[in-house]
Amino acid sequence: MALEDLKRRYAQFQGLLNTPMNQAGGLLGNIPQAALLGSAIYGQGVQGRDPFSALLPAAMQTAQLQKYMTPEAKKPFEAKNVQTGKNVFITNEMYARNPEIYEPIEKAPLVQMGKGESKYEEERGKQEAEKFGTIQSKAIQAQENLSQFDLIDNLSQNINSGIGGDLLLDVAKFGKRIGVNTDWITNPDGTLKSGIPAAESLQVLGVQIALDKIQKTKGSISDTEFKTFLNTSPALSMTPEGITILNNINRGLARRDIEVAGLASEWENNYGKLNNTAETPYGKKQTFDQFISSWKEDSANKLFNEEFYKNLENTSNKNQATLEETTTTVNGNTYKVITLADGQKIVLKF
Repeated sequence: MALEDLKRRYAQFQGLLNTPMNQAGGLLGNIPQAALLGSAIYGQGVQGRDPFSALLPAAMQTAQLQKYMTPEAKKPFEAKNVQTGKNVFITNEMYARNPEIYEPIEKAPLVQMGKGESKYEEERGKQEAEKFGTIQSKAIQAQENLSQFDLIDNLSQNINSGIGGDLLLDVAKFGKRIGVNTDWITNPDGTLKSGIPAAESLQVLGVQIALDKIQKTKGSISDTEFKTFLNTSPALSMTPEGITILNNINRGLARRDIEVAGLASEWENNYGKLNNTAETPYGKKQTFDQFISSWKEDSANKLFNEEFYKNLENTSNKNQATLEETTTTVNGNTYKVITLADGQKIVLKF
């Protein structure tokens, strides 16, 4: 081996030995780097290589070994010093040296407040979405139904004409679409049953549709209006004039569905959720349901003016004589049974 090459390798060896002796860490952190390097050189010598030719491979082995023995640096974490009662930031090494001094702090999630509450909030969210969706769907259906009430008006005015049967079938189809049972007047294929008297059938259909709508809009109209519409509807269906009033009630109820949907949208825009409370004109914080409950009883929010209600009562009273009414009680529930001219019965629960 040339003398100059020998000097060069010796200088490299001296440079490696002059590196700090305590750079290793972890479980074997006290083992000097020189010892690791010497072990690696010895291992190379056992393999039949001269010490200097083994120098650089041994250095590489030493670097790799130190990398494996040195733990990955961890960020300090917050813990409570039980001696001082204060929260401090410490490292894993500090905790390992004095585990009796430090108490780890378990931080709760920022959003989830516990499984029970989280599930509750999830279910409430679904209910809120379904409630809002139902209100909006009723408004859409109400808008579509407004023009359909003209069918009943036209039929009442042309009940004895040749087109009465076709109009009656259209009214029956409309009733089925909104969930009213019209099987008594139509065949399974959707055609009108033969021998159906148009006038009497219209009485039943008209009051069926009206009562169904009144029941579904109960929460959006005042208790007084609800009882008035419920009690007068059967008698109103007995004459063309009464049917016109009945249809105006239906139109008013449809417009109320649209109005409530608008209020619900405004509430969500302003307050986020229907169940969130807000100051209302009624002098207190209320949810949307509580607001509507107060709002509907406000005399300023009646569906119709006083003149309409007077006409409704007078027409109903005039037609009352043509109705056969009985009251019965079943299992503690009171029912009014109204029998129309063709024998059809309407049962009202009070």
